[in-house]
Amino acid sequence: MRRHCFTRLLAGGLLATMAAAHAQGVSERGPDWPTATKAEQAFDAKTFAGLDRSIAELTDIRSVVVIRRGRVAFEYHRDGYTQDTLHSVESVTKSVLSALVGIAHAQGRITSLDQPIVDLMPELASVNTDPRAQQLTVRHLLTMTAGFKRSEHRFFDPKERAQFAMSRAFESAPGEAFRYDNPASDLLSAVLEKAVGEKPAAYAQRHLFAPLAILRSDWRVDERGHNLGHTGLSLSTRDMAKLGQLFLQDGVWAGQQVVPKDFALAATDRQHAGMSPKGLAYGFLWWVPQSGPGQRVFLASGFGGQIVWVHQPLDLVVAASSDISEASTAGDQAINLARRQISDLVNRSQAEQPAAR
Repeated sequence: MRRHCFTRLLAGGLLATMAAAHAQGVSERGPDWPTATKAEQAFDAKTFAGLDRSIAELTDIRSVVVIRRGRVAFEYHRDGYTQDTLHSVESVTKSVLSALVGIAHAQGRITSLDQPIVDLMPELASVNTDPRAQQLTVRHLLTMTAGFKRSEHRFFDPKERAQFAMSRAFESAPGEAFRYDNPASDLLSAVLEKAVGEKPAAYAQRHLFAPLAILRSDWRVDERGHNLGHTGLSLSTRDMAKLGQLFLQDGVWAGQQVVPKDFALAATDRQHAGMSPKGLAYGFLWWVPQSGPGQRVFLASGFGGQIVWVHQPLDLVVAASSDISEASTAGDQAINLARRQISDLVNRSQAEQPAAR
């Protein structure tokens, strides 16, 4: 029988140690998660009683962090993992990339989401002679509506990912059709790097991770040293949850507008009907499940059950890390845990919730 360890609401004593170890090179660091009151801790313990045992039976799940009203309300880590463990978040990387594009746009590094890619990277202008290549914009890459045909050959060209992505044949005009497209996100990462003049990992550290007190991360690079866009980022599950909380709060963290409000709202709203592989609508590199009028529900999802699930009506964020396999993706254990079990527990407890501070 698999053993597990469970931590319910740590007060954050580790933060000082982490800060001492990682503060070098980190500027304008924001605050970490707030500490719950004793009443809130007691309420959370009652709300999520037994949830650790239920999660332990889900063989794919490594760790789960539940954020309720902006605080850590529940935390689970399977044996061998802790709140500090970095997990490969797979395609949740795309949602981080989305945030960085929004920041770059606000800074004027990207003048418009409708700016053509060839304007931002003139060296790609001659890569594809199809006139539709000249129409491709940042918005099309954010919404997975670039229009490229699925490659019948190699998934990636290891020599130059941006050129490979741009050189592919078109099957529709940009903006007409949705197709989940990993190379397009690598192209967007290259566009961001060119626009801001540094690697996305370095840009993220200064403008996104530092304000959110994300002190440890890793972002893989390709064969030429460029950060991947479709995958490659590793974060702790607690820090994955910060991304969800940031967008739940319309881009604000601790009173600072980290991501522009208009962009945060658009990113997590339906921009296209989407569909495969999740069967959901799509925003700016976020999935958007169907919800009631005026209610925001959105999802960052990575291969193998890496998720950030955000449910605005419940003021709820659920982040989960899972073993990476085809089976874990097919089973959707993490998404089902967030959408059903955890959401149901929170919904039933609302009437007894202590007043917000």
